[in-house]
Amino acid sequence: MVNMALEYQPSKEELASVIVCDMEGIVQTYAAGASDFFQWRAEEVVGKMSVAAFHEPDKVATLVPRLLKTAVETGKFEEKVTLVRKDGSRFQGILTVRPKFKDGTQVGFMGFTRRV
Repeated sequence: MVNMALEYQPSKEELASVIVCDMEGIVQTYAAGASDFFQWRAEEVVGKMSVAAFHEPDKVATLVPRLLKTAVETGKFEEKVTLVRKDGSRFQGILTVRPKFKDGTQVGFMGFTRRV
């Protein structure tokens, strides 16, 4: 199986945030501008928070299963979504989610958020 998450390398212009989570949704990597977008520091997030915290609470139950299913089935989910900062304020971003594999086994998901 091809590791699609590693093959995709967004350009500097489009890259704003990279967040990687495990299969339970716990943040494993919080990089490339994530703190600028979401206002959390890496030490507050990595290994401690679910990626669901970055989504509107009333949308998590429908958006997250749909985006994960699409990413697994097609290799990529991409959509304009409303995301949530640490202070509760919201912003629009283009969220691209891809499954992440290690040795042919899916181990999580990699999310890229770009400015709208």
